[in-house]
Amino acid sequence: MANAAAITVRELVALTPTATPTPDALDTGTSAVTLYADLDGEMDNVLLYIKNTDNDTAMTVTILAGDNPPAQRAALGNLSESVAFGVGKWFGPFESARFAQDDGSLGVTVTPASGTISAEITCLRLPRV
Repeated sequence: MANAAAITVRELVALTPTATPTPDALDTGTSAVTLYADLDGEMDNVLLYIKNTDNDTAMTVTILAGDNPPAQRAALGNLSESVAFGVGKWFGPFESARFAQDDGSLGVTVTPASGTISAEITCLRLPRV
């Protein structure tokens, strides 16, 4: 397989049951991989679920600080979190004023501690009700 080229944004619809979406996969290479989710700058209703599918090593997930402008609070820096092997973590919702890139996207870097990267990313945009 190959690493996903971008993070797929799944739009949830209010009052509509939805099957669990197939996550984007990162499964090749031994260095950090950066992906972007095209969110048009609207991040306050977005959640990311990132699972480390490796069997023996942790990885670091970094939500990239945005570009100023539009992200006036980008100086607060990246948000980084270690994710243990076999564990999944939820990230978000996100503040556009800190994380929006100049094209409205959200950047995520996944870095394996060692070995080949192995992770899954699911991006959900919640409806406004």
